[in-house]
Amino acid sequence: MADTRLPLLRGRITSVDTYEAPQGGGGVPPAMPSLDPKAHRTTLLQQLDAITQQVKARAEIARDELAKREIVAVRPAPNAQLAPDQLDDSRADARLVGVMPDSGTVLLDVANADLEHLRKKLDAFADDAKVKTRTAKDGTVTTQRSNERAIAPVGSIGLAELEDISGAQLRAEAPPADRPCWFEIGCRGGYRNRAEDTDNSRAQIARQLHRLGAPQKLDDFLGPEQLYFFVRLTRAQLDELRKATDCIYEVELAPQPLRDLKLLDDLSTKDVADFALRQPHENAPSVVVLDTGIATGHPLLKSAILTATTAGPEIPSPEDTYGHGTKMAGLALYRDVGAAVERGSADATHWLQSSRLLIAPGYGTAADENYEKWPVLTERAVRSAENADPRPRNRAFVLAVTRSMQDPPLDGLAPTLWSQAVDQLAFRGGYGRLMIVSAGNARDAQWLALAEQHPQLQLSEKIHQPAQASNALTVGAFTARVELPNDKDYAEARVVATKPGGISPYTSTGLVGNEWPIKPDVVIEGGNLAISGTLPDSTVPTLSALTTSHRHTHGRPIGLMSMTSEASARAAHLAAHIWSLEPKLRPETVRGLIVHSASWTKAMVGDFPGLNDRLQACGYGVPSERLASECAQGVATIVVEDSMPNAVIEEEPKKTPPKRATTKTTERRVRRKVKLYRLPLPESLLSDADPDVELRITLSYFTEPNKFGRRTYNGLDLKWDMQGPQESADAFIQRINALKRPTGADGKRLKIEKTKSFDWDVGIERRSRGTVQSDRWRGKMSALVGDKLIAIVPVLGWWDQRKALKWQDIKFSLVVSVFGPDVYAAIKSKVEATIAVEV
Repeated sequence: MADTRLPLLRGRITSVDTYEAPQGGGGVPPAMPSLDPKAHRTTLLQQLDAITQQVKARAEIARDELAKREIVAVRPAPNAQLAPDQLDDSRADARLVGVMPDSGTVLLDVANADLEHLRKKLDAFADDAKVKTRTAKDGTVTTQRSNERAIAPVGSIGLAELEDISGAQLRAEAPPADRPCWFEIGCRGGYRNRAEDTDNSRAQIARQLHRLGAPQKLDDFLGPEQLYFFVRLTRAQLDELRKATDCIYEVELAPQPLRDLKLLDDLSTKDVADFALRQPHENAPSVVVLDTGIATGHPLLKSAILTATTAGPEIPSPEDTYGHGTKMAGLALYRDVGAAVERGSADATHWLQSSRLLIAPGYGTAADENYEKWPVLTERAVRSAENADPRPRNRAFVLAVTRSMQDPPLDGLAPTLWSQAVDQLAFRGGYGRLMIVSAGNARDAQWLALAEQHPQLQLSEKIHQPAQASNALTVGAFTARVELPNDKDYAEARVVATKPGGISPYTSTGLVGNEWPIKPDVVIEGGNLAISGTLPDSTVPTLSALTTSHRHTHGRPIGLMSMTSEASARAAHLAAHIWSLEPKLRPETVRGLIVHSASWTKAMVGDFPGLNDRLQACGYGVPSERLASECAQGVATIVVEDSMPNAVIEEEPKKTPPKRATTKTTERRVRRKVKLYRLPLPESLLSDADPDVELRITLSYFTEPNKFGRRTYNGLDLKWDMQGPQESADAFIQRINALKRPTGADGKRLKIEKTKSFDWDVGIERRSRGTVQSDRWRGKMSALVGDKLIAIVPVLGWWDQRKALKWQDIKFSLVVSVFGPDVYAAIKSKVEATIAVEV
């Protein structure tokens, strides 16, 4: 049979221009404290002198032999905000560590306790001869002192104390000084810094723990700019460790140990010993299941198993002795296990790889005392699978092992080292890796309460770590399974989710707020819960999915699975399906297509009429396999893959021409870029009927995370905007790019007429918080036709504060779909004509 599939269209960025972000309202810099400059200088110089005296008076044996530097805390004055970029100095080897989120204290890592660079700033600040005076046109006179932004907001300066580097929870709980606790400590090092710094910190921490009488096996996690350890100490010992080393940047109470996985009982079925599974082709994509291993001899799986490995020597074998990983594998390989069993054969379209993370909940690597290893184990599990199959291959990694963040001390969403590990794995040094993470299940102790107030009470069950990772594809659960078996055993039972298409009673939900991306990203089938009297039943066959079981050698090759584990396994199957049809797509594109294809069901819209609640419970909705992987006669989907630099250097004419003919007429300037895609919407689509149309746009990229305190900062972010239906191309460009706005005779930019984009479902503020940003608009064809510009612009992050990283770029994917009569043929010809011409 001929292939009638219409492949995705491939577009290119139309133009690139120099960019400057418009300044929004309320962007007034914080007012500088009113103070006597000379008195302020004297006070701070006395504090700097005190630092010098403290260091000189310190006994030679008080610190580790490798401890040569100092951690200095610059604390803000009341109601003032420090300017961190004005306080470090690369020439003096005074490094900016970061800003403590709750206190505003700036931490510096300095080579010399004299802090000569700050002394010079203090002298300049107090020097009246260096005061600049400006007179505005209205006669207002303003003065500015040298280094005012750096010095005026400073309240005090001193060697960092435990309070200065403590996280919010440690300060709030303040455990007794003599009670051992697990602490998470961040130290100098990281993969973006010198290996010598990391090795130095490892040596200091290990040696001083031994000296304190608290030796322990140290498993560390390497972030971009910090090395993290979990240590069990008393608060007093922690402070002694800080004093004896020079490498500790931050300390916080460690999260609680991993909660047990809630798994379903197995279900017997027919013998499948003669099942015929044909292998995929050698270059086919793979799904990598990071779980309890896999039953390598299972007749429904073995021919498709490419590799089976473990996360490390702590785990003796890749064989699944618990069952969860084998169940995940069955749903990741098959769209419908039951149908395959009935046929007695199947053609595998992709490979399976298993990397065993744990043996069983609460045992071995999953035991309470090994919680700190989970970020490292996850990294090792990923790399173990890749090393076992060195062939370049499209891989979808799926992780359904999660931990609730509603147990003390974590209460609600927070970045953790585990979520940072997932973000780093997805970033993959800029090359990208598709990490699919289940949102996590509602706590089983809450099932009865949730059943009484489903679905609204589901909003009280929050996603688990590491599903809050911005770069992850986070998958929650909905269900279309609402029918109980026609059996007397279920005569008194009822289902919790009564409407097909509503959210599953197992799913957990995100937190919609200014700092968190939309999570979950999508919801996929995850089954339903039955209640019999006062007993919940999660094993009802009609409310669960058939899948493979690790008990196949005992005559039970088939089992049941549901919950967000099922949903995430199905998401991995979808990703592999997309790659099997479109193998050249990047990982961020596949993630973008899955989110792009999602829609809310009628039940979701009815249950959650408020947009914030709906996004929190359902994300962008249920993905469509067809929309995620192909076009149709009434749907044109265009994929644009490109990259965005954080900054570039350009030669520009000097504002004032030089007087000498031999002097260079240009100067080097740091510039940002905006990338524009012109969406072809030919006038031929107009008709007297003026049909209804839909427009979808999704931007997907992976950014480099950098965790400091309980916040994660991104290396570089992006966001998109689009020319509106009543907006000219010039007006749109002026709206999004300040450099393109007209200027007056005095050179100042003039105010422009207010214009706007389409009336989007989600809106730019909500969608721009994450690394996958999707939106939809519905209206008439007449409002859409005529080529429209889509802009992708940079949003600066921590890369911009690091000279070595300032010029890096990140890859991004833009996905655009237009739904309407005859749009595919009309748009396809325009897109292909553009591609034929070199841009």
